[in-house]
Amino acid sequence: MNSFELKYSYDYEHDLIYMVIKKKFNYRESIDLDYGIILDFDENYIPVAFEIFSPSKRFNVDKKYLIDPEIEVYISANNDLIRTEIKFTFTNHSKTEVVSIKNKIANNYNTPKMETVLAKI
Repeated sequence: MNSFELKYSYDYEHDLIYMVIKKKFNYRESIDLDYGIILDFDENYIPVAFEIFSPSKRFNVDKKYLIDPEIEVYISANNDLIRTEIKFTFTNHSKTEVVSIKNKIANNYNTPKMETVLAKI
């Protein structure tokens, strides 16, 4: 399983999250996992970046909790499906909360079998 550390940025005004691995890579293509969730691959089909539009609505949380959360992204692919789970952990009034989004789409991109974890802790 591949594992990479993420650079994370949240645009509070536009409610947009952008995450990219810290390692250099050569971009290959982007795929829409769901409306407003985009996953980027490098030339070796390693997941390297995510964009999430309107995450406060998607996660049903106040924007302030998206400024600096802990994040884990799990991505796997086989011949049939690409699966993702994006988990955000933050503190809300001294209580730790975890929210997540799970997606699966048909692997119509010839993405090879793989498992990858992206994290910002």
